[in-house]
Formats: sequence, structure tokens, C-alpha cells
Amino acid sequence: MLKTSCADTSNAAAAPRSVALARRRRGYAALSLAALLLVTACADGDEATEEGTDDGQTAEQGESAQGESAQGEGDDADDDGAEVEAALAGPSAEHRDEAEELVAQMSPEQKAGQVLVGEYSGTDASQMAGLIEELHLAGVIVMGDNVPTEGSEADLEALASQIETMQEAASDRSYPAIISVDQEGGLVTRIGEPLTEWPTPMAYGAAAQGGHDDAVATAQQGHTAMGRELAELGFTVDFAPNGDVTVGSADPTMGSRAFGADPEMVAQLSMAGLRGFSEAGVAGSMKHFPGHGSVEDDSHHTLPVQDKSLEQLWDEDWLPFREAGEEGAPMVMVGHLEVPALEEGVPSSLSSVTYSQLRGTGFDGVAVTDALNMGAIVQQYGADEAPVQALDAGADLLLMPSDIRGAHEAILAALGNGELEEQKLDQAAQRVVAMMLWQQDLAAGELAGGPRSGAGSDVGSDAGEQDETGAVAPDQRSLGVSRDAVTLVEGECGAALVGDEADDEQAAAGIEIIGGDEEDRARLTEAAEAAGVDVGAGGVQVHLFSGAQGSAGGDVAVALERPEALAGADAPVQIALYGDTPGSFEALIEVLEGREAPGALPTAVGEHEVGHSRCAE
Repeated sequence: MLKTSCADTSNAAAAPRSVALARRRRGYAALSLAALLLVTACADGDEATEEGTDDGQTAEQGESAQGESAQGEGDDADDDGAEVEAALAGPSAEHRDEAEELVAQMSPEQKAGQVLVGEYSGTDASQMAGLIEELHLAGVIVMGDNVPTEGSEADLEALASQIETMQEAASDRSYPAIISVDQEGGLVTRIGEPLTEWPTPMAYGAAAQGGHDDAVATAQQGHTAMGRELAELGFTVDFAPNGDVTVGSADPTMGSRAFGADPEMVAQLSMAGLRGFSEAGVAGSMKHFPGHGSVEDDSHHTLPVQDKSLEQLWDEDWLPFREAGEEGAPMVMVGHLEVPALEEGVPSSLSSVTYSQLRGTGFDGVAVTDALNMGAIVQQYGADEAPVQALDAGADLLLMPSDIRGAHEAILAALGNGELEEQKLDQAAQRVVAMMLWQQDLAAGELAGGPRSGAGSDVGSDAGEQDETGAVAPDQRSLGVSRDAVTLVEGECGAALVGDEADDEQAAAGIEIIGGDEEDRARLTEAAEAAGVDVGAGGVQVHLFSGAQGSAGGDVAVALERPEALAGADAPVQIALYGDTPGSFEALIEVLEGREAPGALPTAVGEHEVGHSRCAE
């Protein structure tokens, strides 16, 4: 794969662009071109005779010429594919050169702002917009309580207006501000309906473990669809997907937010997620290096300790991040973990050894800290101390300092007293600016990949209905992911428990729903009734578990998010659903009616190992 290096960059700015960038938009048509070449070669071969071709060549000479031509055109298709991949991977050398020029023209105050991402309270973004302008902030993160609502749904028009206000505050720059969000799907969904609801990331892992032929492509397309909806609102960055490798029930933080427990599978799916966001014109961020899925504490509240050796980390938790380093990624988030094998007693987000290890994978994009207002940091470090220490250690972008103005002032003070080298701040600002120059060009269709390049594929159209452009509608794609993921952990594969194919009196009565919350029960009721299945007392008891802990009872136990909840169930039929979206419940009803569940466990559940499924026996 093509990679660029920013190791020598050092200076960049808020002045007009001075480096001319002329880029061609090229479509990614390698697969279709290869198919066309095959058909053409076969057709030409049929027309050739033993005596020769029309131009006097022998049949063998004609076939040889055709082969050479096909090879040449195939090489062109390969070149196109490499160009697309490079475009989706992150900033080019031209972006980095332009960023260096821009940062060289910045004042210290501007450079200090370019490495900060702030937060705000409530749904009025005007004060945040003022801070972006005053402090020259790189941007802002939008959290759930910042999303305006209308009734029970997000008010997307009002949200887009607030985003526009914040983006306009950075209009004196030649690149966009970071307008970011944590939108992973499943548990971490900051903007709900009417945006498409997605199952947990672990749903993609279940589909992959179940042997879905297009699991990686499905993950990329799902993240593209998610990214497109964010881009339409004005978001430029999504802090997703997760490259964490979960250890299952002992992992209190990641759980179903992770793709699974198999490092190689997580690497493939997380890279697919990154590329999917790029195809939508949104900069994604793999997180949380050096791996949050295998620690037993939550860094939101305390500093977890990662006791693995470097060899174990390299082969397991770091495999997805090594893939990001080798293949290219715009951004990686560094979490708050203590890793004694790297630097004892120091959170990884403030550890120079950790950033050196990350760069050692080949990664040359933006290293962003996890939120600096989390318990793992604020319990040990002052609000103004942590941002400076993170920058000095090797961070490029500081997310959500407890006091954004104080962090800005602390960076300037550290520059003045020599605590922070200007070169480090310059390099951090350059990486951030280069990423946003790239994101701008990507979204505008000026690169070989991206939303307007025509490079994205849309395989798997059998997932559902298509929109007017021929693409699968996002809600139908979400439904397709849920259908591919649903896993039968216990019970008889393909057995109809309700519906026309069921043959006992209880099944004829439909289902009785227990457990879950009010919305879960309402959604399952809606899905059942849409399928002609009655809901009420006396039917098959469907017991919903919405957390990580299950319990006894019911005829059918259903884990809505974390499949580990089924370890505490005793129902004869046990199903892992990996989501609580409308599509998740539709997929559940289909399995209860006798459809085979195609997914398999992406993490161990009780005595069941990764890859287990009663439908795979």
C-alpha cells in the first residue's frame, strides 16, 4: 500500500491556500474492468481461426497480443485501485506540504488552538462558536446533550444549523474546522432517530464469524452509510471505529462496542470501518491504542492497568493498529491506560513511550487523546497540566480538556518557559491541518476516492430496498447487518417457534415479552405484529436482556447487546441479537418463525467459544 511520511514536517496556517492542488477524480472500477476484459478476451478468441486473425496474425499470436493487452489494462485497473486506496487512507504529500506552509504563517496563539477540540453544554452552540474564533480551536465535539430534539427525535434541521454556526466561526481558514461526534452504532450513538439506527459493531463481527462472504465489504458499506448521514449534517470527523479486541465478560468498557475477540477479524473490520467513513467524506479515528478491550476497569472512572507483555500486545491488542499503520489511517485515538511494559504509572495518553510505539507501527496520521476530562486523567493531573504533558509526549490533538481556555493558556505558557518545544507544537498542528485539508478535498470529490469519486462499491444489494440512485437505503442496510449477525447460541437451528410453521398450542398464541425496557418491548411488539405474530400472555415467553447480565426464565432468552448476558440464562433457546434497533427485532422474529440464524459468536459466552453457533453444527 502507498504510505506517506510526515516525520520531517514542522511548520503550517489560517491564511489562504498557497499550494495549488490539481487532482483528478477517478473511479474505482477494477472489478468491473477485470470482468469486461475477461468477456472481451473470450469473444475475441471465438472469432479467431486456425488460419489467423483479420490482420494476418496467427491464432496463437492473436491470443498472445490479447493477453498482453488484457494484462496492461489489468495493471491500469490495479493502479486505479491503489490510487483510490491511497486517497482514502489519509493526507497526501501535497496536503502535508500545504499544511507546513500554513502552520509556518500561524501565530503561537493560532497554533495552540489548532491542537484543541472543545465541548459545550446545551443545544446553543453560539458560545462555542465564539471560542472557536477567539482561541483558533481546531474544532468541537458534539455530545448527546448538544443534540436539539423535537418530541422524541433529534431535530436534524436545528442540529445542522448549530453545526453551520460553529463551522462559520472558522471561515477565515482555508480548511474546515473539526466538527466531530462519537457515532459508533449501538450503545454509543449520540444522534438517534430520524438518523438510521445501527446495531452494535459486534454485529459485524458475528456476521464475519458466521462465514458471511461479504462481511468486510458489508462493514465498509455500513460505515459509509453512517458517515454519509453525518456528512449531510455537516460533521467532518467521527471518532470511530473501535480497534479494541475484547476479552468478553471481563471487559467492562468495550463489550459490544468492539467487533469481537479475534484480533485478525477486528483488524479487518476496523479498517473497513475507517475506509467506509472515508468513502463518505468523513475522517474516522481508530481507537483506543494501546487497547482498551483487555483491561478490567473503565477509564471513564479510573486508570486501568494493562498487564500484558509487549509481545502479547504486539500480537493481540495492537494487531488492528499495526494494520492501520501499514495501510494508512487519518487518525488514531490513544486511550488512558497504564501499561507497565511501556511506562509504569503514566497514562498511555501522556506517555512518550506509547506514542513512540504507535509511530513504530508506521502510523503517520493524527494521534488524538481520548477525552482529557475522564476520571483516569482528572484524578491524577490538573486541568492545565495534562494537555501540555500529552503534547510533549507526542499527541497531536487534545480532546475535551476540562478547561479549554486554561489548556490554551497552559500551552502558550509552556512554549514561553521552554517546557514545550515549539517544534512539537508545529508538528502536531501540521498533522491536524493536513488531515483537514485532506478531508476537505475528499468530501469535495477532488481525490480518487470519496463520496463524489464513484469509487465506492455497493455489493450486497440483496440487503434490502434501494433508493432512487440504486444504492441500498441505510435502514435496509442496517436491517441486513442485523439479519447477518443474529446467532442461535442454544436451540434447534431452523425450528419455528411461532408463526404458521410452528405446531404447538403455545406457539399459536404468539409471544409473551418479558424483560427489556419499554422501548425494547414496544419495538419487538411492532415487529411481531407486522409479521402477523400475536403478542400477549400465554405465548412463547421471550426474555430480553439489555445489559451484560442475564437471568433465568423464559422459553427464549435474547441478549440484545452483549452476548455474554446469555451465560446467566437457562432458557432452552438462546439468541444473541447484537442490537435493539427496529431491524434487530425484525431479524429476531424471522428466526423465531424458522429462519436459520447465520451469525456466530464473536466472543466467548460461558463455555461457548468464539465461532460457536447451533446453526454451524
